Order: sequence, then C-alpha cells, then structure tokens
Amino acid sequence: MKKLIVLFGLLILCLFNAQSQNWLRNLGEKAADAAKRAVENKVETKIEEAANKAMDKTEEAVEKSIKKDKKTKSSESTQKNEDAENKENISYENKKSSPRVNVSYTKYDFVPGNEVIFEDDLKNEQKGEFPGKWDLVEGNAEIAQIDGENTLAIVGYTYITPLFKDKAYKLPDEFTLEFDVYIDGNEGENTVEFFNNNGNVIASSLFWKQSERFLFKWNITEDEKTSEDTYDNSPGWHHYALSFNKRAVKVYMDAKRVANIPNVTEKPAKVMFFARGSEDNSAFHIKNIRIAKGAIPLYSKLMTDGRIITYGITFETGKSTLKPQSMGTINEIFDILNKYPDLKFSVEGHTDNTGNVAFNQMLSEARAMAVCDKLQVMGIEAGRLTAKGYGMSKPVDSNESPEGRAKNRRVEFVIIK
Repeated sequence: MKKLIVLFGLLILCLFNAQSQNWLRNLGEKAADAAKRAVENKVETKIEEAANKAMDKTEEAVEKSIKKDKKTKSSESTQKNEDAENKENISYENKKSSPRVNVSYTKYDFVPGNEVIFEDDLKNEQKGEFPGKWDLVEGNAEIAQIDGENTLAIVGYTYITPLFKDKAYKLPDEFTLEFDVYIDGNEGENTVEFFNNNGNVIASSLFWKQSERFLFKWNITEDEKTSEDTYDNSPGWHHYALSFNKRAVKVYMDAKRVANIPNVTEKPAKVMFFARGSEDNSAFHIKNIRIAKGAIPLYSKLMTDGRIITYGITFETGKSTLKPQSMGTINEIFDILNKYPDLKFSVEGHTDNTGNVAFNQMLSEARAMAVCDKLQVMGIEAGRLTAKGYGMSKPVDSNESPEGRAKNRRVEFVIIK
C-alpha cells in the first residue's frame, strides 16, 4: 500500500513538473513576447519622435524657405521699386554719387560772410521745373535729382543768375559765395562768371569736369590776372568757396585754395553760372548755393558784440555730423582760444523751424556738443567750453524764406565771464 502511495505521489509530481515546465515555458514565451512588444513599442516611439522632429525641422525649413522666398521677392520687389525710383530720380545718364578720397581741412581758412543774402537749398522744388529762386539769361536749367536729392542742373549752353527781390541788386563790397558741385567725368566746361556794372565779364572760375584743371581769371577786360591749379576731380560732390574783400579774392575747391589774387581793380556787381557741354545731357549740377555779405574777422565781432554768430559751421541734414568745410570757422575759433587762454565760451546751437520742437531741441544740443568735442580734440580744455542747445526757440529772422531759415541755423560762441 505504501508503495502504491509513493508511486502515485511520484506520478503526480512528474505530471506537476511537466505542467510547471510548460507553464514556465509559456510564461517565458509571454515574457519574451511582452519584452519584444515593449522593445518594439519603444523603437516605434523613438522612430515616431524622430519622425516628428524631422517633420518639425522640415516644417521649419519650409517656413524659412517660404519666408526667405517672400523676403527675396519682397527684396526684389523693393529693389525693383528702388531701381525704378532711382531711374526716375537720377537724370542725365543715371548719375549716382560716388564716394571720393577724404580730404583734410586742418588748414582750411575760408570763413563765410556773416549775413546771408541769398540761399537756395532747392527743397520743395519740383523735378523738371525751372528753379524758383533763379533767373534764366539763356539756355535751359531745371531741377534734377541725384541719389534722391534735388540738384540744379544747368544743361547744354546756359546762363542763369540768382534772383533777388530787387533785380537791380548789386553784390556788396565784401561777400562770399559757396556751392556744392557734382563731378561725373563727363565732358563740359563749367564756369562761375562775375560781371561789372556795365554787364561785362570781369572774372571767371572755370573748371573742366573731365580733367584736374582749374583756372581762375580776374580783370579779364584789362590787366588780366590768372591763377591756374589742379583740384580734386574724383567722382562725387565737391565744395566750391570764394571770398571777395574789396580788392582781394580767394577761391577754394574742397580744402585746397586754388586761387589767391591780392589786388583787383574792378568790383563784381553780378554773378552768373554758365555751362557748356558737348551734348544736351551734359549738365552742370550744383546745390546748397549761398551768398553772404561781409567778411568781418571773428575776433572783431567778439569784441564788438560779446559773441560770435557763425554760419560757417554746418552739419549733415538732420544730424550733428560736422561737414568738413566747417573747419574754416572752427580753425579760426581755435586760434582765438589759443591766443586768449583765459577766454571761455558757451557754445550754443540753434535751428530753423523745420521739424518738431523736441527733435530740434535735441539736435541743437547735439550739434553744440559736436563743436565742443571737435575743439577739445584739437587741444582746447573741456572746462573752457559749455554746450547749450536752444532749438528753434531763438530765431533771429523769419523762417518764411530760405535766407531767414539759413540765418536761424547757426552756432554762437558767447563769452562766459
């Protein structure tokens, strides 16, 4: 009996063992399947994540491409518009201002007159129209544009002259003349001519745009005096300046003095601009034309008035950047400060009424500071200069005319006691 029980127990144990092995095998297979599925799910998740990232990058790339394409098209459209505008704005063989070699004004000694009698910045003039502040003697002149800025184009064979309210007006015994001239290398003879009371030419500043030659003649009708020199004729805008003081005349092209004649016998009464080109589109382009009366030394003005009102310190439009031709006046102020070491100045900036009050106030302060900074760089102690700006609050003339606005745009040097 005991043997039977033992045998029966062994049989059950074997059966249980076999089932256990099957169960364990099934469990292992299920675990393996689960592990496999987990791995597969993980891989699928990683793949999906990678795919999503790839899609995100692709979408970003597409969006950037679209934006770039839009930007490119916009840029191309803008460029086309700008090109069209430039073509519309730039007359006479699509003239465009080019940078030129910097010139040094450290020894520049031209100082403009102290009373503006003619000023034309050509603003508010319409392209293609005859300029409103000029009189035509012969030929053709019109408003053109270079780099979007109005210029006076004297075309072909032409004479024009500034138009004063009094047509019988004569140039004063002491005066200065300034303007910017565009050099483009085209053939042509451009001249500033001066006439006496009888209408005869007595002097001329003549320069050929395609060469470096500058020729100045005085007393053409009798006892001619000639000064010939070279000048910077690189492409772009250049500054012409002339001072006449009863019997002496000096002419400057940019920083260089190209004529200096100490004694002349006739006084000019009228000035004309003349252009003669080989073709109708060969034009004499000028801008920023100013004639000023007087040539009183700055120190004499200081002793008389206790202040110096200057019109020779000029800036880029709407900026506090000094124009290089400002150095004539700045150099003279520097000499006065060096000669009188106890002298102190309040440097005061003033504007016309173009623009708003707040901007002009800020601009006048920045311009006064720019003058102080320049003088300090030249060696003047900072404690001797104080910068102030008054904007448009202290006009000395009406802002209704270009001449009045020119007088209001000024820098004053007031003695600090």
